[in-house]
Amino acid sequence: MKNRIISGLLFTLTGVLVILIPTVLFPVCDSEMMKMSCYYTKRAEIGVGALIAVIGLVSLLISDKKIRIGLAISEFFNAALVLLLPLKLTGLCKMSDMSCRVKTEPALIVISIVIFIISAAEVLFLVKQVKKDGLS
Repeated sequence: MKNRIISGLLFTLTGVLVILIPTVLFPVCDSEMMKMSCYYTKRAEIGVGALIAVIGLVSLLISDKKIRIGLAISEFFNAALVLLLPLKLTGLCKMSDMSCRVKTEPALIVISIVIFIISAAEVLFLVKQVKKDGLS
């Protein structure tokens, strides 16, 4: 019970942080005339962050350990999306001194690593619990 609440809240919090990093905390470049790649990265990160937060809320409500293992695995892949969006998929501004490169990119890398760690720990913990309980 305690693990479900802690992991669910952590996933929800990290999902909200993924949304806030490119919009509020370390906003990407603001271009009114021309939308650059960092604009599209921001939009995609908002979607992935919302997905991470919703899965975190769902994991709060579900007590079945096997389903929660699946949710934690999905969070692992969502963390990969958070990481790959600015690095490979949509990218950021080409100039290395732009705010999206200096602030947003490192923050997204750090939060994706945090989500990787939380999801891996959750999977390992739940698999251990399933084996301990004798559920196959």
